Amino acid sequence: MIELTRFIYRYGTCRYTCIVLTCLLTAMMILPVSAADANIEADLGDTLNLHGVSYTGSSVYLFMTGPGLPENGVTLTDVTQRADQGKFTQIDLDSKQEWSYSWNTARIENAIKSGGTFLVYVTNAPVDKAHLGGSGSYKTLEVYLKKSTTSRVASSSQAMYTLNPEMHSSVQVPTLAITSPTPTPTLLTTPPTAVPVTPMPTTKAPLPPVPVFLAVLLGAGAAVMKKK
Repeated sequence: MIELTRFIYRYGTCRYTCIVLTCLLTAMMILPVSAADANIEADLGDTLNLHGVSYTGSSVYLFMTGPGLPENGVTLTDVTQRADQGKFTQIDLDSKQEWSYSWNTARIENAIKSGGTFLVYVTNAPVDKAHLGGSGSYKTLEVYLKKSTTSRVASSSQAMYTLNPEMHSSVQVPTLAITSPTPTPTLLTTPPTAVPVTPMPTTKAPLPPVPVFLAVLLGAGAAVMKKK
C-alpha cells in the first residue's frame, strides 16, 4: 500500500484514476466469495430441524465447516469424524425424494465455540468440501450459533444437560432443494394425420399473338423483294 501511494504522488496525471482503481480493488477483497442458500440464527444447544429434497440418488450426506474445525468438514454430531476421511451424517430419502433430520447442537456444545458462524453442506454424493461437484449437486446452510442463555449442568466432561428442558427451543430450517426435477417430455399417443396434397394441373401457356402490324410489315417486305 505504501508503494502504491508513492506511485500515485509521483505520477500526478493519473492520480485520480489510481485512487478509483484502489477503491474498487479494496471493495472486491471485502466482498464475500459466495453466499449460502439459507441462513439462520440459533442458540448453541438448540435442535435444528433440517429438511430438504434431492432428485438424485437415495441418500444425502451432511457435513459442516467453521471456526476451529478441519477445512474439509466434519459430521454434525462428532467433530472428530472428518469428511475427508469418509465420515458424513447420512440421511436416506423417502418415497417423495425428501429428507428430514433433527440436528441437536447440544451434542457438540463442548466441542465448538459459541458465537461462531458454521456452514452446513448437504450433498447428493459422499464428498468433502475439496471435492464438491457443480452448484446443483449440493446446498449450504449458514448457521450462527450464539451462546445459549439456558442454564445447564455438566454431569461429565462429555455431556451437558439442560436444567429446564421446556426452554430448549427447536428451530425450523428452510427447505434445501439440491437439484431441480427434470420435466418429463410429452409423448404423442397417436401419429399425426397426414394431409393429402392435391397436385396442381400442368397447362402449357399459350404463345403470345403476333401483332397485326408485324404481319403487315412482313408482307410488305416480301412484296418489295419480288419487285426486285
